Amino acid sequence: MKPSKTAVAIPTSLLLLAAVVTLRNPDANGAPTRAAAAELVVSSARDAGPQTLRDAILAADRLSGRAHILVTAKLIALASPLPALINPRGVDIEAAADSGTLDAEHLAGVVVLQINSPGSTLKGLHIVHAHGTAILVNAADVQLDSVIIGDSKAGILVNAAARGCAIRASTFERDETGVIAEAGVRDLTVAGGVFRDNTRAGIWSVAATGKGATAPDPGTEGNRPQEPVRIIDGVFERNASGVVIANQPAFLHKDRFLGSHDSAVLILSGAARIEDSEIRDSGGTALSVTAGKSVHLTHNTFANNPKVAIMMSDSDVTIENNTLSHNGFGIVSILTQGSLTPQIRGNLITGTTGDGITVIGGSPRLERNQVLDGHSAGLRLLDVVQPNGGLKATPTLEANVFKGNALDQPVHGVYKMPGAP
Repeated sequence: MKPSKTAVAIPTSLLLLAAVVTLRNPDANGAPTRAAAAELVVSSARDAGPQTLRDAILAADRLSGRAHILVTAKLIALASPLPALINPRGVDIEAAADSGTLDAEHLAGVVVLQINSPGSTLKGLHIVHAHGTAILVNAADVQLDSVIIGDSKAGILVNAAARGCAIRASTFERDETGVIAEAGVRDLTVAGGVFRDNTRAGIWSVAATGKGATAPDPGTEGNRPQEPVRIIDGVFERNASGVVIANQPAFLHKDRFLGSHDSAVLILSGAARIEDSEIRDSGGTALSVTAGKSVHLTHNTFANNPKVAIMMSDSDVTIENNTLSHNGFGIVSILTQGSLTPQIRGNLITGTTGDGITVIGGSPRLERNQVLDGHSAGLRLLDVVQPNGGLKATPTLEANVFKGNALDQPVHGVYKMPGAP
């Protein structure tokens, strides 16, 4: 029996791009179950037309249910920004092995792919040469896995509406900035990422005073406050700066910073917790804190940083149980106001070229630190001289050990601020 003319008239493109919906069997109680996601396959490397990524996204956005897009095309040269993902049920975009590279070289400084669809996922996409932002996340609970972004201005921009976003096992190379967390971002996790040769920063999480998330959420696992930004198991190599934080509480855990051109971690204000991380071979101050509030540095390793391992200025900081070896200077505490009492305790500082601990003004508490085998003073105390007065260096010292340094007894002096007499 020949097929009817009506059947023959069905466009083949609809067969290629339409939803293939498979209903699961009812459960034991006879209740209907959710339909599987519609499957769309992208096999064309063209910018537009049948079987292209552009048409697949447009089709996904028109569906009433969730969509899954599988990209098998190896390289797609984009002539214009892709349509935004807007399906309210979510869109999953997955690149097959050795496929899914999007070249944005011919686009102006625009967003290549915008995600406005809650709960969407991206896996395995590779975006290069974005003159603007490669991926903009505007929706909650978006998951990005094994994404690679290279030679772009900004890799992934996560805005304040994107609560619960997670970026896992992704790579950012030779971008200006890898990941940007905008003011007010909440519950962002960046885990297992590689950030290499980025010219501004690997991760930039900065908000103006009063605009960011200034206090952690209470009552999360282990009774530890939940910071808006969590950076876990990351590798940061040869970036200008690894992570820059201001007014958005962050938790860094088990990260490695190698060969940063400037500071590996720069905290300009606000809260942060950095634990079990490693910072080596930084070109500038390895970890710098200015006007920090509730900053905790615990169980970290600082090695072979030729300038300063840790510097804090007018900040509420606890520096505890860290290991510092063969740095230029160990810990430098600068206080120009007497209301702050940083806690520096239980640290092991060995083989510094300069001083092990330098206290410039104020009264930090130094307790149970070991400063060994340095080439200068184990402890240097400098009174601050300012244009309108000054502040003596009067730390509280308890059970510290200074041994094998060029000078084991505290060395006293003055530190003149600009404009001081």
